[in-house]
Parts: sequence; structure tokens; C-alpha cells
Amino acid sequence: MNSWIELPFEKIFLYIEEQDHIDTKDLKGFIEEKTDRPVELKGGFFQEKYHEGLEEKIAGTRVREKTERVFQEPLPKEVEIERRIIKEGKEILGIIYDGFRLTQIMRQLLTQEEKREHTVAVTKRTVGTLEKNENRYHVRVILASIPSLVSLSGIVEGPAKPRDYYLAERGEKEKTLDFQPMHHDDERMQSAVESYLLQTIFWRLVGDPFCSREKCCLYNSHWQKEVIENQLDGELCGEHRETLNQFREEKLS
Repeated sequence: MNSWIELPFEKIFLYIEEQDHIDTKDLKGFIEEKTDRPVELKGGFFQEKYHEGLEEKIAGTRVREKTERVFQEPLPKEVEIERRIIKEGKEILGIIYDGFRLTQIMRQLLTQEEKREHTVAVTKRTVGTLEKNENRYHVRVILASIPSLVSLSGIVEGPAKPRDYYLAERGEKEKTLDFQPMHHDDERMQSAVESYLLQTIFWRLVGDPFCSREKCCLYNSHWQKEVIENQLDGELCGEHRETLNQFREEKLS
């Protein structure tokens, strides 16, 4: 189904939390060049959309059990931590947020225009989902939804490394690899984010963010080495490049 005909968008709202090694203006230019649609660049989503009580709602999306969707009223300390994350840009690793609940909160904060157009938020938060028939939460890089979400920490923590890496002693882990995996302060993050932003756009265009062809930057990489080979070095395959060209040429009323 060519859902880009049925669900066109004329504009992209791009929310990005401040992060080293990411040039937001370059990201804006990249997406505008690829889609021929204007991009309205904004700061971090929760910073821009903050209202009293938002920190408590976000704290309520924390994953409590890795094997089931169990939630509880957040503790006052957890709410305070979330307030500091929003207000001060404080970054805390190790917290996983339920992606479905988090994007539901985000959707309620969108304007009608942002719901109608394509809105995507780039965040440092780690998000996970527990899909049907799965027995544990999985860290995700993107959530294709309204709004779509790209997780920077997900790029690092989501795609797995080889089994030998996890079995090796701390100081020997890197020796098990024949490539340099992504890390949290990575100069290559810009290239990776470009590819994942394109995945959210193709979800809006054709209903599927991924490509089965390796070397296409839409390839659904489950391993760190695949991220390096596809999201950093890959480009759009011929089929997806043609789809994007058709969208660029489509005159929206």
C-alpha cells in the first residue's frame, strides 16, 4: 500500500535533546534535502512540552520487571529525578521506559498540526517494548508511531554484540571484536541518527520503516556490526530511493 498517497505530510517537526557530536542544523538540512519538505527544528521534546506533573507521568512509564509489563505509582525520589532530567538535561543510564506508554504520553502533548504532519523526537532516554509472545523487554532504537521516537542510548544498547564479547573479562572485551561498536559519546552518532530518522519517515510513507536488503540504511540491524555496516556506511537501496523520489515530486494539496 502506498500510504504516502493516503497519509501525506507537508512538514516535519524534529525534536532533539542536546547531545555532543550531533549537529542539529545539519540533521535539519539532511532531512529537508531528502524529503523536500520543511523541517521545524525544536529542542528536547519534554523540555519543550513541559507542564506541571509531567515528570510523574514519565516516571510511571519506568520498566519495573524485565519479563512483564508491570507498573506502579512512582516514588517521590523517582519523580524528582525525572524533573531533573527534564529541567537540567541530567542523563541517567540504566533506566528503561516502556515505549508504548511513553509515546502515548507524548501523543497527548502534540498539537493537531504535529499529529497531522510527521513528528519525531530524538531522545537520550532508553526505551523498550515487550511485544506479544516475547518473554522479556527489548531495548529499541526507534518506535514508529505518532510521534516517532529515536533513542540515542538505544543505538548503543539495543543492537547486540557477539556472544564472545559478553563472556570475555572486562579488559578483554574489545579484543573479541573486529569492529568498533557504537558508544554513548560517539562521533559517528550523527550518521546513525540520519539513517534512523529516514526509517521513521518511511514508516509514514509506506507503513514499514525497514528494508530487507543489507547495505540499505533502512535495514533492521539487530547487531552492532550491522549498525556499522548499514546505518553508518549504507545508503538507500534503489527501491527506497525511488519511493522517496516519488514523494519529493508529489504535489500535495
